[in-house]
Amino acid sequence: HDKGLRGVVSRPTVDQIFQYFNTINQRVERFIESQSLSDEAKRLIVMGFHHECQHQELLVYDLQHLLAEQYKPVTKNSIPRQKHVEKKSVLIKGGIYTMGYNGSEFCYDIEAPEHKVYLNDFKIDVFPITNEEYLKFVEDGGYETYRYWLSDGWEKVKSNNWKAPMYWEKIEGQWHVRDFLGIRKINPNEPVCHVSYYEADAYCKWAGKRLPTEAEWEKAACWNEEKEEKAIYPWGNDSPSAGKCNLLESYNWGCADVGVFPKGVSPSGCHQMIGDVWEWTSSEFVGYPGFKSGFDEYNDKWFTNQKVLRGGSFATPSMSIRGSYRNFFRLDERWLFSGFRCAEDY
Repeated sequence: HDKGLRGVVSRPTVDQIFQYFNTINQRVERFIESQSLSDEAKRLIVMGFHHECQHQELLVYDLQHLLAEQYKPVTKNSIPRQKHVEKKSVLIKGGIYTMGYNGSEFCYDIEAPEHKVYLNDFKIDVFPITNEEYLKFVEDGGYETYRYWLSDGWEKVKSNNWKAPMYWEKIEGQWHVRDFLGIRKINPNEPVCHVSYYEADAYCKWAGKRLPTEAEWEKAACWNEEKEEKAIYPWGNDSPSAGKCNLLESYNWGCADVGVFPKGVSPSGCHQMIGDVWEWTSSEFVGYPGFKSGFDEYNDKWFTNQKVLRGGSFATPSMSIRGSYRNFFRLDERWLFSGFRCAEDY
């Protein structure tokens, strides 16, 4: 619709939405069953499923934003909790690394082609940055200290009065968060969530570290140094399942504590690189060398002023995510389920 009319166009009812949803599903099922499909038709149908999964996650972002003022918890399952873990980093050896998707199933064109990159030795945090760690940055005046921020990030801090991550608020001297679990005190062991690239970058500068590049992130997540081979996921090539990560099918509606998925640890020793929060990297969102658009879904119109995120969130459908998956957002976006982990030169 024309932008000027969007506020006056009536929305369909819930019943109408489900009726439309079921009608489309039935038509697609009949189409698949009624004829021998060409490879191109199969590709388009599979892409449609994956595209729908993307919008499912975006709807969860919107739901949290709309329900941020609610007070009654809506969680169904018991989110895995952990009392304490040792925060540390691991050394990843440099050298030539082949990044990009190397499986036989569906991937987006922006995950290909596989190509070689050279990495120096680096260290990367075992866990995503937690609320406890990020709170130290907040309490140390991180949002009042210009030198930690990129210049346009500092303008966002001042013009939007950012004081903490989105959905955080101080109640009677203590920090709380509004999310699907209601209004609650921040859990120190959860990955920090709803931070922009600017905030992640500022924290890293405050901590004397930096964000990893997406090549560094992927190697830490998927490369097995001992076997000299790359897997689709940190734990191998088996599809995501309970006990390995926290994705949409867990129905936790929130982040799990760091350290609660030992079965999902990467060969390098990094935890929760799939699920919980999308992780900001320092890499610009551009096509890989030799990139060719396979369809209009992703092409060079998106290759401007965006940063790459990796790993998925607790709202990501399991069929959508893999170690090579590249998400991207503008540097000031905070409404997505975004966090980060730090890296440093070695």
